[in-house]
Amino acid sequence: MVDAHEKFAPVSDEVYYIVPDKCTECVGFHEEPQCAAVCPVDCCVPDPDHVETEDILLDRKSRLHL
Repeated sequence: MVDAHEKFAPVSDEVYYIVPDKCTECVGFHEEPQCAAVCPVDCCVPDPDHVETEDILLDRKSRLHL
């Protein structure tokens, strides 16, 4: 489990990373993940090792966004 309110040092200041334990894929907020929508080089692609159901993503959303 990851504490959504805990601050962590960045892995890199030059590369963006998506933290799977905090990502909701924008389910419940937008029609598509916003990282993919704004990425200028189409680097935001689904990770086959982290496929999650809509129910899991909605549960995470309810825990992280009170």
